[in-house]
Amino acid sequence: MARTSASVTVELGHVDLPEGILVILDPGLGRFWRHTEPPTSPRKKDPEAWDLRLVGRDAEAAGKAYDREFDARFLFDRSNPQDAIAHFDGFAKEKGFEARAEVLSERVTHVERARRAVEFGGGLGVVKYNGLWAVAVGGLPTGRGLRVVGVPMPEGEFKGRWRSLDLVVEEGAKAVRSDEVAGVMVEHGQLFFAGLLPLGSFRMWQPADGLADFVFHGRDAAALAKQVGAQDLGEGVFGWKDVPMEAVGEKATPTQERIEQENLAVGVDYRPHCNLEKLNALLRASPEDAASLELAGARTVGCGNRWGDGVFTVSRHFDAEGRVVLVRVELGTEERQRMMRRLRLLSQTAIVTRTILDGGKPIRFADRMEPHNPRDSGWAFSSGEEPEGSMDDASTLTLVSLRELVHRAPALEAILEAPVGALFHLEDGRYVEDEA
Repeated sequence: MARTSASVTVELGHVDLPEGILVILDPGLGRFWRHTEPPTSPRKKDPEAWDLRLVGRDAEAAGKAYDREFDARFLFDRSNPQDAIAHFDGFAKEKGFEARAEVLSERVTHVERARRAVEFGGGLGVVKYNGLWAVAVGGLPTGRGLRVVGVPMPEGEFKGRWRSLDLVVEEGAKAVRSDEVAGVMVEHGQLFFAGLLPLGSFRMWQPADGLADFVFHGRDAAALAKQVGAQDLGEGVFGWKDVPMEAVGEKATPTQERIEQENLAVGVDYRPHCNLEKLNALLRASPEDAASLELAGARTVGCGNRWGDGVFTVSRHFDAEGRVVLVRVELGTEERQRMMRRLRLLSQTAIVTRTILDGGKPIRFADRMEPHNPRDSGWAFSSGEEPEGSMDDASTLTLVSLRELVHRAPALEAILEAPVGALFHLEDGRYVEDEA
């Protein structure tokens, strides 16, 4: 359900939907969105693919049971169509469905997939594009811009992150029910809200002015800039701006070769003057990490999601009359919070004896103590074969990340969130808690 209007929100921009269909995707993955073009991959290494339609009396029911696509009437992006046909037809026969798969003579464009996903999902659907997922929402107002707002997390450990990103459809309306899909796939920590038709004007790697920037940053960046004759662009960034596309390699190649040869602590960034880089430049200048971009005369909104990568649920919220009043990208869910706590924990360190680390002995004993600092997990591990008195000798101990230790001893994964004071011993391949 939608939260009450009393929730504090931060306005991030407005979206225009000339067709009444919203698409939510990661803008950094926009190069895979082909819109009305044939849905081929921009990566040359990817194999050719085909789309299949499921036909027969039980086609839709069989597609739902097969559970490979949101739109159960199709199988998209299959690189081995005959194998795909054989597998589905065998499944249908085994389950008693009168259905079969057939290769389409023409592939289904991404814009058409979005429309069909909206139709199949009753207004809310997942759109597959080059193996990735976007979400499309239909039946939204066309004659006015809709606000995109960020709803902050409350005070506490996740302060500063978004609880959700909301498209407000009906101001002040009360939601009484909701539905959802999982969801939109994020690999660059960003989300983009755009109308389906304007999205066709979002171009990556195709600068209208034929220019690009090549920049770098990091601990060794200033010294590298002197060696390669790069400009100081301010705020710790060096490189070249407004370089013709065909000449970028003359700057980038020798710079990257030097970084690799000398193992320099430098990160590089290629920024063609395209829609994505224009959006990213606006995001870098925004205190809220949010920006508006006009495409084909319509407003769009891009923003950082403040939680990183993953698949995020998108929900619709309805009032008592059945109108959509809110579209929400669910971000700070309990599941996401648990995931972030686990990632944070895995990045912390534990005390480990040299007997384990250098001697190859197994971790037989685990003790959760009070952490001394934010980097300390509080865990201490020993093998039980350490020399007498070694546990009080700092030279026999070392700090190792929990992620590395879990890689060495996967059974540790199950006990990492145990409270301070917990003691465990290894028994038959798993860690058993000692009785108090």
